[in-house]
Amino acid sequence: MANTFSMLGIMNAALTAQGVEKLSSPYDGSPEALALLENWPLIIEAELEDGHYNFTRSEERLLTRIDGKFGFSDGYRIPSAGLHVRHVWTLNDSGGRCFPDWSSDDSYVYLDAADGCYAEVLISQDPALWGANFAAGVRAKLEAVLLRMDDESGTAMEQMAEASFQRARTVSSKARKRDDLHRESRIAAARFRRG
Repeated sequence: MANTFSMLGIMNAALTAQGVEKLSSPYDGSPEALALLENWPLIIEAELEDGHYNFTRSEERLLTRIDGKFGFSDGYRIPSAGLHVRHVWTLNDSGGRCFPDWSSDDSYVYLDAADGCYAEVLISQDPALWGANFAAGVRAKLEAVLLRMDDESGTAMEQMAEASFQRARTVSSKARKRDDLHRESRIAAARFRRG
């Protein structure tokens, strides 16, 4: 994927900050890992959509196979510009979509499908999108999830997450092309010109 931050690394940063032991795999079955895994896609997709980042949704055919992990027999490479995998499917004999169980890490999608699969991937042409501020915002949101698990108030952590996301949004908005939405006509320019 187009980032230097891994899902496992961000999850471990959140766990360490809350005094919980690090995960060796995001799929280790602990209650914390399950809570973080369940909330990960919601946090990422909500911020990408609400933050007005420049990304596109693309349906990709994944064929570059490796041996599977996490109880799945096959793994397929995600495009390098991919930020996040939303859906994975295969095609049945009649061409209809089948939605098998699947999992993913930073670079691969894992499922039981020997002939490849299709994936809806969020793609960004700006590799800086998944930067330090964005990763810090995700980490803080995951910490808030952990705090809510312990019946502690996650409000302060939510505010810290929003501050990190706001910094990431500012960087993203500065990178976009600035278009002047209001163009002054020749008559208005002549009328309001000084001198």
